[in-house]
Amino acid sequence: MMILVRALIILLLAGAIFGGSAYFAYELYWKPQQLDREDKKMQAEAPPPTPPPDYSIAVFDKTVQSLKTSTPEEGRKALADFIAQNPASPKVGDAKRLLGDMNVTDLFTPSTAGGKVPYTVGRGDALAKVASKMKTNADLIYRVNNLETINLSIGQQLYIPQLATTIAVDRKAKTLTVLNNGVFFKEYPLISAKGTTVGNNKVADKIALNGSTRVAFGDKNYAGADRWLMLGGGVAIRGGDAAAETHPVGFIVPTGDMEEIFLLVSRGTPVTIQ
Repeated sequence: MMILVRALIILLLAGAIFGGSAYFAYELYWKPQQLDREDKKMQAEAPPPTPPPDYSIAVFDKTVQSLKTSTPEEGRKALADFIAQNPASPKVGDAKRLLGDMNVTDLFTPSTAGGKVPYTVGRGDALAKVASKMKTNADLIYRVNNLETINLSIGQQLYIPQLATTIAVDRKAKTLTVLNNGVFFKEYPLISAKGTTVGNNKVADKIALNGSTRVAFGDKNYAGADRWLMLGGGVAIRGGDAAAETHPVGFIVPTGDMEEIFLLVSRGTPVTIQ
């Protein structure tokens, strides 16, 4: 009988010892793992959290509203400030489009807007001579002043743009940006950048081609000619169709944009490619 009692006592003690160890092991190791698995499962099944509102959208909307009552200069400054202060905003592209359009509208208006200077045509002046004297492009003067002929009259009032442009090409972002005096002027979409490399370059030549024939400003075929900006190394910036299946080597922008870019730059204009 005593042996049986001792055996029962030993069994009870063993159960208490090992049972307690098992309980502590469960509490310290297995239970946290189980809770962690359940927590991960709940997180996986839960709907994605609602992102916090982007305050820059409200700022952009307010900026756009202010354009209705502000002067063009105030409007350009407000958009430039928004772009500088909110570079990651989903509205920065819209702000750049608005600012670019405002800059181009000012440039192509025959007035002193956009930093243009007045010029009175004198005896012996021709469009090319005025352009050379004022260090700009004859076709840009023609476009800015809405001229219908390249012939000038003594006493005629012209407005001459004072541009100092550079081009920045971002192949990854697929953009070509024109800056004036180091400040954003307008951004254009880049269709293709096949066979191009990064680095600093410059506009070596400006070419207008009617088919395979080069035509000069003033030629009757100039208006419909293809515009090419030849860079060092034989690479060109030229116009093309975004819907085309293939594109030639070089930097390709929409044809309408190329005609505008062609007016904004000169031989020697710096080009940065990244």
